[in-house]
Amino acid sequence: MTIVSHHGSSTAPHLLRPHLELGRGRPVTRHGSPRPAITRRGALLGAAGAIPVSLFAAEARAAAASGRVDAGHTAQASASQAVSDLGVARLQDAVDAVRADGVLVVTRQWTLSEPLRIARPLTVRFVGGSLSTPRDIDLVSVTASGVTLIDAVLRGSGSGHSGLGRGVRFIGTAARPLRDVRVLGADIRDFPHDGVLLEHCTVFTVADSVIEDIGYAGVLMFSCTDGTVRNNRIARITQPAPYVNSYGIEAVRATTTGLEGAPRSARVVIADNHVSDVPGWEGIDTHGGQSIAILRNRVENCRVGIAIVPSKDESDAKATKYAPLDCSVIDNVVHRTTTGPGSGIVVRGAGERVGDCAERANGIILRNTVTGYGDGDRDAAVLVYLTRHLVIADNHLPGGVRRGLSLYHSNDGIALVRNRIAGLRAQGAATSVAIDVRATENRGHVVGNRYEGSVESGAVYGVLCRQTANDLVLVDNDWAATTTAVVAGAGAVVRVREG
Repeated sequence: MTIVSHHGSSTAPHLLRPHLELGRGRPVTRHGSPRPAITRRGALLGAAGAIPVSLFAAEARAAAASGRVDAGHTAQASASQAVSDLGVARLQDAVDAVRADGVLVVTRQWTLSEPLRIARPLTVRFVGGSLSTPRDIDLVSVTASGVTLIDAVLRGSGSGHSGLGRGVRFIGTAARPLRDVRVLGADIRDFPHDGVLLEHCTVFTVADSVIEDIGYAGVLMFSCTDGTVRNNRIARITQPAPYVNSYGIEAVRATTTGLEGAPRSARVVIADNHVSDVPGWEGIDTHGGQSIAILRNRVENCRVGIAIVPSKDESDAKATKYAPLDCSVIDNVVHRTTTGPGSGIVVRGAGERVGDCAERANGIILRNTVTGYGDGDRDAAVLVYLTRHLVIADNHLPGGVRRGLSLYHSNDGIALVRNRIAGLRAQGAATSVAIDVRATENRGHVVGNRYEGSVESGAVYGVLCRQTANDLVLVDNDWAATTTAVVAGAGAVVRVREG
C-alpha cells in the first residue's frame, strides 16, 4: 500500500521594544544540568512530567563553551574599542575600522545597495540607527565567529515578492562553522526571503526580537547546533509565488548532499516564541533534526502549527531519508481560528509507504494545548506516522474538528497517555473521532485518555480502528462522553479495565 507523503495542506503586533514585550512575566530559565530522559515506561508509570532530553541545558553549555554570557560578551568591548558611524561616508568603512572584538555604534539611518559585510569578531549596537535596502540582498552578511548584533533595525525590499533578500545572514561551512554569534533585540521587517538565516553555526542565539512581514522564513537554520531561538515575536510569513512553503522558525539541513556536508541541525532550543500568521505552511518546523526542543511557544493561525518531519534523500528528491530523532514538543499552545486542512502538531518519520523500513521518528509530545485543527483528510490536533517509541502524553486537545489524535500508519511501540480530547466539532455527516487509527501497522498502548464533551453535538467515537492489521492495547480510558466507545476490526484492539 502506498501512502502519499503529507504533513498538512497547505494582529498586527504591538510595537513595544521586543525585549520588554516578550520578556515580561516569562523569564527564560538557564538549566545548569540535564535531567534524565523520559522513557515510554516512565510515561506509562506517571513520569511524563520529567524533562526528556539533556538539550535544555544547551544555552548554559553554549555560554560555558564560549567563556562568557551575552552581557559579559558586550561588556568586554571597552569604550576605547568603540567606533561610531558619525562622520563616515560609507558604513562599511566604519565596520572595517573596528578592531577585532570591538564595538560599532550605528546612530544614523543608512540605505544600502550592497551587503554590510562583517568578517571579524565584533559587536554592532544600534542606538537610533537603522539599515534599509530597496534591493533583494543580504542586508548584513556575517562570515566571522564572535559577532553580536544588538537592537538592529533592518528593513528590506518587501515581502510581497519572491527573492533572496534577507535581514541577517551568518555564513559558515561544515568544515568551519561559525561559533558564538548572536542577534539580540532586533527589529527585522519586509524581507522577501528570511529575517535571520544561519548556515553552519554553533553556539548561537536569536532572542528578544521582532521579525515580521517575511516571504519565506522568520528564522532559518541550516545545519546549526547547540543554540537557542527564544522570546521572539515572528508574524506574517507571506509565502509569495512561486514559494510552495514557508516557516516561522525552521531547523533543517541541505538536501543536496549527505550528512558529512550537511549535518543535521541538533541540540537547538526553540522556546518562548510567539509565532503567528503563517497561513500557507508551518509555524515551527524541523526537517530531520536531532534533539530539537520546542518549548512553551505560542503558535497561532498557521496552516500547520508544529511539524517534526523528515529530510529528503540527497540521491532521490522524491524520497525522505533522515527522520527527526529525539525531538521534544512540550508546553506549547497551538491555536487556529480559521478552518481548512492542516494539523496542529505533526510527527513523521522517513519513508513513503506503510511499514517502510526507513529511519523512524521518535521523541515526546507532552503537555501541549492544541485548538482548531482536524478538518482535512487525515488531519488532527496531533497527527503521527512512521514513528517508533513515540510518547504522546498529557496533551489537552479542545475544540478540534472531527479528530483529536490521528495515528495514520506505521507507529511502532507508540504510547498515548492521559490525553484529553474535548468538544470535537462535527464535519458534515462524518462521525467525529477522539483517536482515529487511520490505516495499518500501528502497535502500542493507549492508557488513561478521555473524551470530554456533549453527545448532543453529534456522534463521537472514542477509538476508531477498523483495519485489522493493527495491535493496540487500551487501558483505563474514559469514553463515557462518547456515543460509541470503540469501533474496531477483529483482533485490532484489546481493552483492559474499560467500562
